[in-house]
Amino acid sequence: MMGTSASETSSLLARAPTGQVREQMRKFYETSVAYKALLAAHDEGYLRHYVELVICHTPPNSKILDLGCGNGISAQLLSQAGHDVVGTDISPLFLQEARGWENQQLRYQVCDVLEMPFETEAFDVVCSNELIEHLPDVETALSEMMRVTRKGGRIVLSGPNLCSPLTPLLDWLGLIVGKQGRPVWGETKRQAWGQFVKNCRLSVEKRFARQAPQFLYRHPDLQADAIGGDSDSAYYACPIDLAQFFRANGLQIVKRCVGFGLKGGIVATAFPYLSPYISMIVQK
Repeated sequence: MMGTSASETSSLLARAPTGQVREQMRKFYETSVAYKALLAAHDEGYLRHYVELVICHTPPNSKILDLGCGNGISAQLLSQAGHDVVGTDISPLFLQEARGWENQQLRYQVCDVLEMPFETEAFDVVCSNELIEHLPDVETALSEMMRVTRKGGRIVLSGPNLCSPLTPLLDWLGLIVGKQGRPVWGETKRQAWGQFVKNCRLSVEKRFARQAPQFLYRHPDLQADAIGGDSDSAYYACPIDLAQFFRANGLQIVKRCVGFGLKGGIVATAFPYLSPYISMIVQK
């Protein structure tokens, strides 16, 4: 087994994982029945905020590319909202059932985000949910997203902010009152506090660094029993990296973070880069 165990804090790498690791990740997603079972929890309720986020920032009758759509439900919901949607995933296993939902406004395609088989400027909106943290080469993936987005179109990214200090702080507080810890990242009070300190340091360094974004990576835990909790993540996802990259490439950040509910809205407005969840809207 490669990577770290579920009980230790992941070590971060300054360079993207090797080609061998990338191939192991591909094979894992293509064959893991256990991971496919985890995706079954991604139902309409689970995906509601993501779908609302995309719809809210998408003009009517748009052509949408939904990347890493897993079981395909998010792409189906976007299509039902009146858009022409292509849903993709690297795993044909995950898309098996979704193939039966295809129609003129909804198609599915096996696709590697690092090398997309689509024409330049082919889509009005390119979006993804809980994909970015699983990418072994974020810079290449973002460049591909920009390439296939038309001029004036938008990129919508949603997923966990693994660099947020708020998430491990909540883990620590929960453990203090006797709640169960979060797998991989906050299983013990000591681990959660260490993650909080690390994320505080990284957030400050990234926020005030006057340089190109530094995408930090980790060795994903590709276990046969697929324990979840982003144990298989390869990129230590951080919205500061994403914003720096897009700005450096001439794109406009329309929304740094969109919060749902009263608490989420307050955090997103006051601390957009520290929010536990990434919800970024970018215009090309």
